[in-house]
Amino acid sequence: MTSRYDEREAKRYLARHAAWGEALALRVYTSHLIGADPSLVLHGGGNTSVKAVARDAVDGEVEALYIKGSGWDLASIEPQGFPALRLAHVRRMLQCERLSDEEMVNQQRTHLLDYRSPNPSVEALLHALLPERYVDHTHADAVLALTDQPDGVERARALFGPQALVLDYCMAGFVLAKRVQSRLREHPRPSLIILAKHGIFTAGESARLSYERMIEAVEAAEHELARARVFPIEAPVPSGVQRRDVALSLRGALAERGMRVVTAWCEGDEALALSLREDAAELCSRGPITPDHVLRTRPWPALLTPRENESPRATVDRALDAYASRYRSYVEAGVAHLGRRTPLDALPRAAVAPGLGICAWGSTKSEALAVRDIAEHTARTILRAEAIGRYEPISPLEIFEMEYWTLEQDKLRRTARARTALDGRIAAVTGGAGSIGLATAMELARHGAHVLIADRDADALERAREQLAPYRERIVPLLCDVSAADAGEALVNGCCDAFGGIDILVSNAGIAPSGLLHTAEGEAALARSLEVNFYAHQRLARAAFETFVAQGCGGTLLFNLSKQAFAQSAGFGPYGVAKTAALALMRQYALDGGRYGIRANAVNADRIRTGLFTPELAASRAATHGISVEEYFADNLLHREVQAGDVAQAFHYLATAESTTGCVLTVDGGAAAAFPR
Repeated sequence: MTSRYDEREAKRYLARHAAWGEALALRVYTSHLIGADPSLVLHGGGNTSVKAVARDAVDGEVEALYIKGSGWDLASIEPQGFPALRLAHVRRMLQCERLSDEEMVNQQRTHLLDYRSPNPSVEALLHALLPERYVDHTHADAVLALTDQPDGVERARALFGPQALVLDYCMAGFVLAKRVQSRLREHPRPSLIILAKHGIFTAGESARLSYERMIEAVEAAEHELARARVFPIEAPVPSGVQRRDVALSLRGALAERGMRVVTAWCEGDEALALSLREDAAELCSRGPITPDHVLRTRPWPALLTPRENESPRATVDRALDAYASRYRSYVEAGVAHLGRRTPLDALPRAAVAPGLGICAWGSTKSEALAVRDIAEHTARTILRAEAIGRYEPISPLEIFEMEYWTLEQDKLRRTARARTALDGRIAAVTGGAGSIGLATAMELARHGAHVLIADRDADALERAREQLAPYRERIVPLLCDVSAADAGEALVNGCCDAFGGIDILVSNAGIAPSGLLHTAEGEAALARSLEVNFYAHQRLARAAFETFVAQGCGGTLLFNLSKQAFAQSAGFGPYGVAKTAALALMRQYALDGGRYGIRANAVNADRIRTGLFTPELAASRAATHGISVEEYFADNLLHREVQAGDVAQAFHYLATAESTTGCVLTVDGGAAAAFPR
C-alpha cells in the first residue's frame, strides 16, 4: 500500500472548495483517497474529521469539529457531509461519567452550528478527544486480519511498538471514548490507535500527515501478513449454469419467505477458495471481520452444501431453515443478556456455495453489490487471518449488541425508503430502444424494478441506456434480435447474469407489415410478420416461463398486441393475423401458467407514434380512413392522441396486478370496434 497524495490534486480541491476553507477542502480530498480504497473502508464505513475555526452568528469565531455525517460515504463525501460541532461542548461531554447513547446523540445534535446538518458520527467524542487537527478512522483489512485473533492485541503491540495505543474491542460511542480518554493519561500522544477486531485511528496536524500515517500503518500490517503464505486451492472455473440455478433457487426460496431480491456473485479467487475449504462452514459461522459489516451482511452467511441427488432448491431451503433456527437462538441469547429488542427477519444476506463462491443479495442491485464487496473482503481477510493464526472476530453477544444497537437501528429506519410492488423484481423489455419499450423500461424502473432492455439496434440501444442513466445499475442493455433462434435463451441468461433471475417479460418488439394475403408479396409479408409478431413472442415466453418455474415464485408474461387482434383492417392482414395468433398465445400461457402462479396478459395499443409506425405507414392508414394524419392519430372516442407513456402505464399496472391473468388491456383512446369480447 502506498500513499496516493498528490499536491497538484490537493490544489484542485482547494480551488473547488475554496468557499469552505482550506481545512475542510483538504479534509474532503484525503477522505476521498481513503474512501476510494476498498481495503480501507467499504460502503459508508470509517470516518474522518478536522478541527477548524467556524463562524457563528452570535458567538463569532468558535472552535468546531467537522466530522463525517451519518449516511455519507468517504468515497463521495462533500463539504456539507461534515456537520460542524461546537468542539468545547463535545469535550465537556467527556467529563460525564455516564451518558446514554440517546443522550449522546441529543447533545451532539443540539450543539451543531447548522441544524440542517446530518447526524455526526458516533465516533465524534473520540475524534474530539485527540489533540491533532485531523483524524482518520478505517476498518483496514490487514489490521483486521492481524487483530481478529485470540492474541490480536499482543500481535498489534508487537508490530506497532510502544508508541501505538492498542485496545481490546469495545462498542463504539461514549464507552469507547471514555476508555481511550483514561489510557491517554498514561499514553498522551500515541502514533496511532488500534481497536482490536474493529479498526484503526491515525491523526496529524495536516490532512496529508494523518492520511500517510494510516497508509504506513496498514502497509506494516500487510508486510506482517505477507510473512505467512496463503496456500491457494486448485479449483475449476465456476459453472455459469450452476450459478444461475443456485441464484434462481435462492430468489424463489427467499420470495417464499417474504423477501424479493436481486443477486450478485463474488468474482474474487478468495471467495471461491474459502467456499472450497473443508472448514468453510465453521469459519464463516464465526462472524464478521469488523462489527460495522453486520448491519449489511447479518452475522454470518448461509452455507449451501448439497446432499447426494438433492436439487438446488432443496439445498437452499434446508440451508435457509438452518440459518433461521440459528438466528432465532442468537436473538434469544442476545435478548437474555441485553434486554428486549424487536427481532429482524431471520434471513441471511449471502450464501457460500462450495465450488461456486459466495452469492450476495439485496432488494436492489446496489444493496447486493455492497454485500458482495463486503463478502469478498471478508473471505480475503479470513484466509489471511487463518494463515497467521486463528480467525477470531468479536463474540456472538458483541455481534448482537452491534446489530441491535439503537443508534444503528435508528439510522437504518431513517435511510429506509418506502417499498414498492416492484422492489426486487427483474424485468426484460424487448424493443427496449423504441418509443414504447423505452417508456415501459423507464416506468418500471421508476417504480423500483431492475430492467434489461433488449434491442437489435446498437446505436438506439446506447441512446436508450443514456436516457435511463439516472437508474444506474438497475438498467442493463442487451443487443438482441428477437427473431434469432436463441433469442429467448440469450434474454433470460442476460437477466440472470445481471440480476439473478427474471420476474417480468414485456414482449414488445414487433414489425407492422401490410399487404394483401392473396398476393405473393402479402404472403411473404405474413411469413415475416409471423416470425417476429408470433414466433418471437413464443420463443421469449417459453424461455421466461421455464425460468419462472425454476424459480418457483410465479412470474408475469406481458405481450404488446394490437387493436388488429380484435378489429382487423383491410390491407393489413400480415400484421393482424400474426397479432391475433399472439393473442391466442397469451391466453394459452394464462391457462397453462395458473398453477405455477404465472400470469399472462396483454396490452392492445393503437395508433402510437413509434419507429414501427413510419410516416409512410401513418399516411397510408390515414388515407385508408379518408382523414389527415393528425386526425388519424386522434380518431378515437376520447379524441386524444395516445402516447407511448400511456402504454407504459398499462404495462406497469399489469406487472403489479397479482389477481389478473388472461386479460387484454386496451390503450387506444377508445376504439369501439376493438372492444375485447
